Amino acid sequence: MRRVPMSLQPMTKPLVEIQAYLDDLLQVAGLDEAGNGLIVGGRPIVSKVGLAVNCSFQAIEEAARRGCDLLITHHAARPDMDRHLSGKKYARLRQLGLNYYAAHESLDLARDFGTADALARAVRVAVQGVFEIEKKAIGVHGMTPGRFREFVVRVGNQLGVEPRKWQNNESFGHVAIVPGWGGRTDLMAQAQELGCDTFLTGETNMFGMLFAQETGLNLITAGHQATDTPGVMALSARLARDLGVEVTFIPEEMVEARG
Repeated sequence: MRRVPMSLQPMTKPLVEIQAYLDDLLQVAGLDEAGNGLIVGGRPIVSKVGLAVNCSFQAIEEAARRGCDLLITHHAARPDMDRHLSGKKYARLRQLGLNYYAAHESLDLARDFGTADALARAVRVAVQGVFEIEKKAIGVHGMTPGRFREFVVRVGNQLGVEPRKWQNNESFGHVAIVPGWGGRTDLMAQAQELGCDTFLTGETNMFGMLFAQETGLNLITAGHQATDTPGVMALSARLARDLGVEVTFIPEEMVEARG
């Protein structure tokens, strides 16, 4: 029988070691356990980790197809959002023997590899600081070159989407970034207090669009899933670097892109 050289053999890690690493890296202690930390325990040894934005059936099945032992997603299958599908998704994970770890608020709050910093890096915004809500830094702001329309194109190219845009101000260059569902009026107001002329987020509602229009704040929405993706990919890179296990990012069909 031909022996595989040690250097070519996949690295394996005990689940407990990976869990401890993630808990420390993401600082999950004290955060909502329904969306942060190990939720489903399965195989005790992990050689391949899959990461996705959502705990969707698509991500679960693809993780199994790719031979993953652990699935990590940004959004958990929460009963208050997924309703009856939450239990079905976790049951499917157990049936497949997959470990499952969620990093929702923890990844939003993380610096450097978190959702806000990673998105800023992807669209070439040089971060100058953060802004907070309830003493939690969920957004960043900074400077970027070019004009508003050029920036919109850059965002679209980097995220693979067609952003919606509202140019409500001739000024451009100081951008506030809150990935996901960040288009809230309280966050927009805080961004303006920091001198921002443009607000980039995943999604907003009518009140956010109206507030931006009436206060002269440029607004760009690029999709919840798309704006969270750079953070998940940054976490993937950190895992591969620090633990040496095989890591694979699992793309999902963009629900928001459907007409």
